[in-house]
Amino acid sequence: MTVSPALYLKWRPTTFEDVVGQAAVVDTIQNALKAKKTVHAYLFSGPRGTGKTTVARLLAKSLNCTHADMAIRPCNRCRHCVDVADGRFLDVVEIDAASNNSVENVRDLRDKINYTPGQGNYKIYIIDEVHMLSGAAFNALLKTLEEPPPYVVFVLATTESHKVPATVSSRCQCHNFRRISFADIVQRLEAIVAQENIVVDAKVLDVVARQATGSLRDAISILDQLVISSEGLLTLERAQRVLGISDDESVIKLVQSLVAKVASQGLEVINLSVDSGTDPTQLARQIVRFLRGMLLCKTGNLELVDATEDMLVSMRDLAEKLTHREILAGVQSFDKSARDRRVSWQPQLSLELAFLSCIQTWDKASSEKSRPMRLQNNNPIPLQTKNDPTKEPRMSRPEIDGDALDISELKGCWKELIANSRVYHRTLPALLEWCNPNRIESETLWIGVRQEFAISKLDTVEMRAHLEAALAATTGRALRVQFNLNDSTDSQDDLDISEDGAVAMGVELGARPRERRGEEVR
Repeated sequence: MTVSPALYLKWRPTTFEDVVGQAAVVDTIQNALKAKKTVHAYLFSGPRGTGKTTVARLLAKSLNCTHADMAIRPCNRCRHCVDVADGRFLDVVEIDAASNNSVENVRDLRDKINYTPGQGNYKIYIIDEVHMLSGAAFNALLKTLEEPPPYVVFVLATTESHKVPATVSSRCQCHNFRRISFADIVQRLEAIVAQENIVVDAKVLDVVARQATGSLRDAISILDQLVISSEGLLTLERAQRVLGISDDESVIKLVQSLVAKVASQGLEVINLSVDSGTDPTQLARQIVRFLRGMLLCKTGNLELVDATEDMLVSMRDLAEKLTHREILAGVQSFDKSARDRRVSWQPQLSLELAFLSCIQTWDKASSEKSRPMRLQNNNPIPLQTKNDPTKEPRMSRPEIDGDALDISELKGCWKELIANSRVYHRTLPALLEWCNPNRIESETLWIGVRQEFAISKLDTVEMRAHLEAALAATTGRALRVQFNLNDSTDSQDDLDISEDGAVAMGVELGARPRERRGEEVR
């Protein structure tokens, strides 16, 4: 019996034109190849399944391709191209840094670099998950990376670029691979099912694309799983059953119960869905996606909502019945449930707790609004003075609806954002003292972080969610956040730190500024 290759291997791009969703990266590399101005080291960063290793292999093929026209490379016909594709080309070496991360591994690599190519013109070293290298290993690689032999090219790939030392990334040409859009994934899946003669309900491809969350490799793998599990037509119901996801009607009904605060109905929907085979984690993710759509509707960002027409109508109607703060609380509750990896004897318990916790939070917020007031200095204030995390953060500027948020406006309210962020997480104010907003691109706020310890604390799913919630509450806009290391300040002495300030609190909690560095990685 022969084993057929997985679809994602069969449909891996063989030319630059086949690469999906990374036009900026591909154009830059192709232009460099045509002009014969390639560099000795590249750093490819981005989420999994977005094409980093694929483009690295295409670059390796192109550099060693024997076709005379640089614009045609890789030709996929010459002996070198065929050998690289089959994994037989001795001058293309792929290294998994997760399992070869010691200084001895790098020293061995450094010794072998001095040997000239055996087959082609270049030796290409592709190091996957390079952030897994130890500090000593990075130090051993540093000098070779800076001045390699003229026939050596390094391609470093990572899903966590902030963990790559600046001394290493500064010696590379850096390319950021973005998550692939929903439309591009669906288009690629349509091409695959057409070529493979797979009979599939069109709505199934939408479900697969949403489940992949920007990873084309994941999307093709999910499609492969569904095709193997089905006979004949691959229907939407079959796909939902195999993937353990609920139908749209159940998701809408559950959120309606949440908005109406009818606990009995909501718990019934959860248990009926789980009993019918729905994975509680997948259901939690579907609810988060629905609530996020409601938030985008609330802030006037309909173009960012990826949903069917019926779902969009429900999102808009339900969003009108809630405040920004209430929707954010719902997103946080169910996102926590979706990320709960603990195995419970009662699988739906985490989802039920998220549902009830959300209702309780909304009830408490409502009671705060109706709390009796007393006068202090002729100004009304609540009788309760305790900092209650369910209260709406006080905003001194109006919400911005519809119009694009300018970075100068955001910088103007940055201190206010830091103050408001405490209600979302107690350490956020301390960490944000090390940050500065840099730019806003495509509804994404890029934040410069002055210290590595701060970026390691902030760049997690949980802290990004808290910060995005604080941003939405302060600015009225739903922005995603991304971080990059900004070494403009290397010493704690350069910062304005008061004895009782947020930065001082962060230092007291164990945060230490990075010492000034020379060429070595500390």
